[in-house]
Amino acid sequence: MFVKGLYMLLAQDAGVSAIAGSGIYFILQPKGTSVPSVVLSCVSTGDLYSMAGNTGLRDGLWQIDCYASDYYSSNALMLAVRDLLENYTGNLPDADATEIISSIVEKSWDMPYEPGGKGFIFRSLLEVRFRYYDTSLPVSTPSNPVAIIDGGTGDGNDTGVMTEAIVDGGTT
Repeated sequence: MFVKGLYMLLAQDAGVSAIAGSGIYFILQPKGTSVPSVVLSCVSTGDLYSMAGNTGLRDGLWQIDCYASDYYSSNALMLAVRDLLENYTGNLPDADATEIISSIVEKSWDMPYEPGGKGFIFRSLLEVRFRYYDTSLPVSTPSNPVAIIDGGTGDGNDTGVMTEAIVDGGTT
């Protein structure tokens, strides 16, 4: 499961855990917990469909907030998260070994400080777009997994540069 895998990836990273420790949360940081910390929020997701139905490929935009008691620490935590996730590909450490196809940092910026009970905390923010195979989605299997793409014109003026490509999506 992507959500669990993302959490585990951040928690197991030496750079992130050296700053945030175990302070990784979803959506809201519980009241009374300490900073530095990371808060993960799913902004949006979308699934890729073919003519045969859902392909299993999902696009997800995630907001990652990095909080600390001073600017330099919130920025250092954001940079540690960015170093880990920017251009990340491969399998996440979740039970399903969710496959990440791409990870793109779309935005990185400093946010105004957050007022708290005893002062304020600083926040640095990332928006990261992931493309991954979601193993929880039912995936369509086409009845005819072979497609032939013919790039020729079929007449005497055919240059022969590309005559035919066979794309086989089957397992046999």
